Amino acid sequence: MKKITAVVFDMDGVLFDTERMFLDAWRIIGGREGIDGIEDTAVKCIGLSVTDTEAMLRKTYGEDFPIAEYHREIGEIVSRRINEKGMPVKKGAYEILDMLKELRCRVGLASSTAYEKVCAHLDRADMRKYFSVVIGGDMIAHSKPDPEIYLTACRELGCPPQETAAVEDSRNGIISAYRAGLAPILVPDLVVPDGEMLSMAVRRFDDLTQTAEFFRNMF
Repeated sequence: MKKITAVVFDMDGVLFDTERMFLDAWRIIGGREGIDGIEDTAVKCIGLSVTDTEAMLRKTYGEDFPIAEYHREIGEIVSRRINEKGMPVKKGAYEILDMLKELRCRVGLASSTAYEKVCAHLDRADMRKYFSVVIGGDMIAHSKPDPEIYLTACRELGCPPQETAAVEDSRNGIISAYRAGLAPILVPDLVVPDGEMLSMAVRRFDDLTQTAEFFRNMF
């Protein structure tokens, strides 16, 4: 990390505390339908695109698993909670984005969530103004842990991967950033970091406030 000129953020679990909402929704459905191990499966899907999540669910529960029906219900549960309580912004999110803006750092977002939904969440939290590049999971062929999404973000930012930091919370995200040649910054959320994640991350912080202080000192 001798020279960092750009930062790319993941969204769910990094900027917004939405992963917990989706996991709670899966718990509701799993409990009602008697689906064994649904929580563990849902955690494995963190960082995956909708397409890859569906593939994981079919592999685990069979081709007849009503994915579209459950996804629709989960979306309704999460949307209802966001409407009731607002967008759950992570501690330090505005602080780090304001700081990077003041420093004129190039900032992008690379999320496995579909582009329109990403933009809707950013608009709701008044965060879209911070990002010059936004890449959604439906804009690429291969989702995390494949490096494509981070390579695409760096190309759009006009910044070499080796000069770019990636702020991630999930195993799939850390692997994706590492394979793309970025400097992965780990800020854990629901996924407990294992040895492989820790070995790939150049730094680990408890929250974005600590991460902001690190970038402030670096720049």
